[in-house]
Amino acid sequence: MSLRRILLATLPALALALPAAAGPAVAVPALDFTDSSGEVRDQTAEHADRLALFAGTLRAELAAGGVDVVVPDCACTPRTTPFAAMAAATRAAGAELLLAGGIHKMSTLVGAVRITLLDLAADKVICDRRFSYRGDSAEAWTRAAEFAAADVLRACLAAPAG
Repeated sequence: MSLRRILLATLPALALALPAAAGPAVAVPALDFTDSSGEVRDQTAEHADRLALFAGTLRAELAAGGVDVVVPDCACTPRTTPFAAMAAATRAAGAELLLAGGIHKMSTLVGAVRITLLDLAADKVICDRRFSYRGDSAEAWTRAAEFAAADVLRACLAAPAG
């Protein structure tokens, strides 16, 4: 088994095995993926692997940052699932917050990530983050996921000063 496949298989379990944090539970369901790069070669399997790697890395990094990460028991994504169903799956998983988003491969080497954090009790968006990254490899997607987690921890989940 390749190292990449081992990482893909273990990252989600690792994120769930970390101790729970004191803050609110955050549901991190599957992420969307769109590809408008126009590349001729079919990369569907590679991108599915990278999307799973991104999600697993994002969850693991958030958990390492003290977030109580839960994965809803559904194949929910913002594009494929009505919001009410995602919210219900989030609540059923015991989470108060929902982190939803996706990746858009814009060109051969440029991707964009959008992540939105929603407070289900208050019925409002807490934070909406967007950024781009370079590269279409497992390493590039992992770095993008690490950046996304650090950005969410800093900009969306950090305790307010004062």
